[in-house]
Order: sequence, then C-alpha cells, then structure tokens
Amino acid sequence: MNGKPHYVWIYICILVCCCPHICRAADTAGAVELEPALPFRDNMVLQRGMDLPIWGKATPGADITVSFTDQRKTTKADQNGDWRLKLDPLKAEKLASPQSVPKGHAMTITAKHDGQQSTLTLKNLVVGDVWLCAGQSNIAGKLKGSGTYQGEVANYPGYRHWTPTDEGGWTICTPDREGAGEFKKTAFYFGRDVYRESRVPIGLVVSAVGGSNIESWLNKEPHETGKNYAKLIDPIIGLGIRGMVWYQGESNGNKGESYGPLLKSLIEGYREVWGLGDFPFYYVQLPGYGIRTNELGGKHHGWPALRQEQLETLAIKNTGMAITIDIGDKSVHPPNKVDTGRRLARLALHHDYEKDIVPSGPLFQSAQVKGREIRIRFEYADGGLMLAEKTGLDAPVSTPDKKLECLMVRGEDGVWHVAQGRIDGAELVVSSDQVADPVAVRYAYVPHPAGPLLYNKAGLPASPFTTEQKSDRK
Repeated sequence: MNGKPHYVWIYICILVCCCPHICRAADTAGAVELEPALPFRDNMVLQRGMDLPIWGKATPGADITVSFTDQRKTTKADQNGDWRLKLDPLKAEKLASPQSVPKGHAMTITAKHDGQQSTLTLKNLVVGDVWLCAGQSNIAGKLKGSGTYQGEVANYPGYRHWTPTDEGGWTICTPDREGAGEFKKTAFYFGRDVYRESRVPIGLVVSAVGGSNIESWLNKEPHETGKNYAKLIDPIIGLGIRGMVWYQGESNGNKGESYGPLLKSLIEGYREVWGLGDFPFYYVQLPGYGIRTNELGGKHHGWPALRQEQLETLAIKNTGMAITIDIGDKSVHPPNKVDTGRRLARLALHHDYEKDIVPSGPLFQSAQVKGREIRIRFEYADGGLMLAEKTGLDAPVSTPDKKLECLMVRGEDGVWHVAQGRIDGAELVVSSDQVADPVAVRYAYVPHPAGPLLYNKAGLPASPFTTEQKSDRK
C-alpha cells in the first residue's frame, strides 16, 4: 500500500462514501474551489415568479457562470470567495394530478480561475412555490415518529422537503419512512394540501427546534440576534420563498402577555431581511392544553393571554392564524397534526391560490352592549355560528341541545362571572344573571376549555378572545 498505514485508506474511503457532495466536481481539474450555498442541492424546488438569488463560495476572484433552462448568468467571486447572482423569474409547470412527475431540470455551475475550472451539476430541479416553516417541536418532529401518517401519503413527485441541517439533497415525497417519513409533522399536512390543490410543485424548508422560545428566533432591534436565527435562518436569507409558516409559543406560554410584540418583531424582521415585501405569514394559535376545565387560573395560566396576543397580531398586514383550540391534549404535543396543517393550508389556498374556501374559523370583530347583554360579531361567520364538539380526526358534530359553557362576563366592578350565550345567526349574545352592567366578555379564555365550542358552518372553530382593553387584563 505504498507504505501508507491501512487506516489512511479506510479514512479516504469513508470520506468519499459519506460525503458525496465534496466530490461533485471530481470530473474537473479540481483546482478551483466551488460550493453552492446549502439550499442548492439535487431535487430542489425553485421559487417561481421572482428574481431568484443563487449564491455560494468559490476561489476568490473566480468567474462564476450559472446555467438553468434557457438562462445563463455570470458574476465574479469577491475577495472572500462569496458570489451571488440572480436568475430571471421562472414559470412553474402545472401538474395534471398530484401523482404527475414534473419535468426536472439541471442547473450547471462553473467557476473559472487562472485557466482552470470546476463544474458541478444539480439534478432534477423543479419550479414551484417554496414555503419556509419554523418554530418549535410541534413543527420540528419527523412524520415517521407519528402514528397518524400511514395511509395519509402517496407518491407526490412534485412535493419536496429540506432542512438547513441537511447537507444532502431535497427529499421527494414517497409513501415510506425515507420519503414522507422524513417530512416534518404539521408542515407536511400544510404542504400536502397546498400541493394537491394548487397542482404546482411545492417545496418546504423547515427550520425548527424543539423547546425553543421565540427570542431565539429574533433578529430585529432591541432584541439580540437569537441562536436559532443565527444557525437556521441567517444561512438561507435571500432564498426565494412564497411565504412563511410559524408554529411556536409553548415555551413562552407563562409569559403570554409579552408575546405579541415579540411575534411582531419576528414578522417584521424576517420580511425586512428577505426584501420580498409583506410576504404571507401564517401561524398556529396555541391549542388547548392540560385538563379540560372552564375554571380560571391553573398550571398553564399564561396560555389564554398568549392566544389573545396571537389573535391581535392579525392586525399586521398579510398574516393569518390557524385556530386549534379544539384539537388540544393533556400533552404539549397534541397528536392531531392533520387538522392543524389543513387549517394552515386553507389560509394559503384562499389568500395566495385564490381558492373559494373559508380560510378561518370565526374571529372576534366587535362587541355591543345592549342592557344586560353583550352582542358579539365575528369575521368568517357569514353562514352562521353553531355549537359543536370534535373528536380526533373526525369533523365537528353539531350539538344544538347543549350549552356553551366557556363564557364569562365582567361588570363595572371588575368581577368576572360565569355567563350564558345564545347563537343568533352569525352573532353570539352573552349575559349573566349576576351582572346588570356588563362591560366585557371572555370566550374559551382558559388553558383548555370544556364543553362544546363555537364553529362556523365550514366546521372551523372560533378563536378564544377577551373584549377587554389590554390595560385592564389580569
């Protein structure tokens, strides 16, 4: 073996087998460094309809050429070896069915320097929509760790997934553990419904960390850049995306009243650095958690206030909220990720893909005091309200003979009392025998409300809410 210790050859073999991306330019002279940024790998989904940044590293001063379909763009690596260019807007292929195989394209990247060159080719790239998904464990866990995914998937050649911690290629959705099983739980069901309805390739980029608080994802003053932002967001800034999905809040649950400004900072900060304007930002309102009860207080007392902060964040342009109060659990990880993902998808399908569907459950709109009653009006209740109960993955079942138990009314004395409610078409009328001068109403304003809940006729639950001014909340 030419005098070399045998373990050196073993190491070389392991390196070649385990790190194929290092050898992609092996057919060239190899003297010129060339490496695209992490997202640019085989099977990637490229965002349609916008100037599309492509970037990476190369030998300083190298001439870079990127060729894709009929485009050929050039630039030069700077003194640090960084290079970046933009492709002209691309069009997506419309698929005949979710099982249709989209036409894959090759992207060739060449670096030339001092008479030598390196070339690499990315294979099977498609053009469609890319959604950035981020947050904590309920969007971070792999689908193959969930008992609900079997039977929920099929061969979806145009539906793909990638995480910034994965240096390999993008994963294509196939009905096995190495395909769909690698997708992330809530994100999978969101993307699957968008893919099946839009009939364009869909790519998910999932940056999520279990147990992470929102502060770790921030990048905007006066908040210091968080560690998860630095590790999982900063390296992909500029990647062409259609919008963003966010599922987080559990780790901030007991400081719920402070969550709103942090979420606002995150939305504005990400939109600013991406430079794509007010791109769609859809998020999950925290589900019910713990023992079902309509008693105030308890171990998870901060969750109602955090949900209210999430509700009020809808004032920010081009945002949407998936309401999940009815699919909670005693665990912080409710097993039903299917409905969560589907409700997120309804927001995108309605607002971004122009589908004629109801995007959300009822949202508090206004309160009007009339004597001993307060009349509540809602957005997304045009077809009327109903009382219903939901079990597992089944659709909510109407319960017109039951009472709405999770209501409270506050009088001018500041004391809260259990209240009664009756549905009047698209409005809810609330009162209490103990309150002659009602000034505020709370609905489902507990960690995990018991009894039937309010829904619209599309079967989507109403968001919990309080009508109090923020300064009056306790």
